[in-house]
Amino acid sequence: MRNFPENIISVVAGSGTTCYNIITALLSNNATVIVPIKSYAEIQSLQEITASITLGELVPVLADIPDYHRANHFFEDIEERFGQINLTIIVFDNDYSDSQLTETTYEEWERMQRNSISACFIVGKVILEFMKRNAKGIYRNAHGIYIAVSNTSSPDSAKISPLNVIAAHMQAELSKIFAEEIKYTGIKYYHVFVDDFNTQTDDYDIARYIIDLCAT
Repeated sequence: MRNFPENIISVVAGSGTTCYNIITALLSNNATVIVPIKSYAEIQSLQEITASITLGELVPVLADIPDYHRANHFFEDIEERFGQINLTIIVFDNDYSDSQLTETTYEEWERMQRNSISACFIVGKVILEFMKRNAKGIYRNAHGIYIAVSNTSSPDSAKISPLNVIAAHMQAELSKIFAEEIKYTGIKYYHVFVDDFNTQTDDYDIARYIIDLCAT
């Protein structure tokens, strides 16, 4: 069995059950888990969910990740406080209206662009810049891992709505380009769709799969 790395510093952003189970799994493997959160109510909810776990360290931080400048400041602050970020996991909750595209409101279209496409670009760009710099500098022998999780079926699935199809396609294409750009840096890049698993798989299995990707 492969071993989970010791003293890992991770950032996990997103929402929903999949995200919470990934956070719980990382804590159970004694990781430091830094979680950007938009409200105090969400912080309290996360602390209640993870209260029974005695391993690791949960560090909730009020932050707005989809904003480029705030995301950049967030990662700068985290690196200054904790050192190198070994692992970043972003869970994109592509949960949009089932309406046909011609019947979709512009507000819903903008929400999809902001939460699924812009957020995927911003977080990928910011954290990969940090990881590329670290790979060349004082952390050059300790490369990072970036995992994007689309909490929906793959874009080729007939089960998802038009907006979800667009979001999933764009996230997949962004990941292909990011992965190509960093393939010689030593950074490990993964993009996971929930239907990479069989229909019997639940969120706990996805969390275990993420842990296995990080193991050495």
